[in-house]
Amino acid sequence: MDYLIAAIFGRRALGQLSSDDYKDWAGEMLLQSYDSRSLRILAGLDRFVNTIEAEDYFLRAINELNLRPPDRDAAIRAYACEIAQRVVDDIILAQDGVRWLFQICIATDYARDFVIWFELEDALDSLRHGQYPFTYESATLDNFDEIAKREAANFVASLFPRSAT
Repeated sequence: MDYLIAAIFGRRALGQLSSDDYKDWAGEMLLQSYDSRSLRILAGLDRFVNTIEAEDYFLRAINELNLRPPDRDAAIRAYACEIAQRVVDDIILAQDGVRWLFQICIATDYARDFVIWFELEDALDSLRHGQYPFTYESATLDNFDEIAKREAANFVASLFPRSAT
């Protein structure tokens, strides 16, 4: 399944989509040569549209494009990889990415693939409070972003090898 499609379903499974997110997704899908009536409508919706209407067009577009939603776990992993890749590419700050991935760890009941984000978030919290980071002992405030980027790259490579940089 296309990474872009799986990632939006991951965000949807976690209840993290706004109408703007649906619209942005539709625009990106159009740029990648997907096309349907509802996809075009979704991409062109007014910025004040409510999420329920946007989701309705999203579901119509999925149907019109004959796309099968991935299972919940695969979709959440794709979304997590999207965040991790943005950390690697310096699109989002490493500490913000760790925080978001930690939230996914919680939402997945601390699934094994996500435990590293719990450890990094805990280490960051300890460091910010002047305490020793027992969950990631080599972390310091000075090297935390570097560690987070390295772990993000490893995470993407382990789950979606072709998406890694």
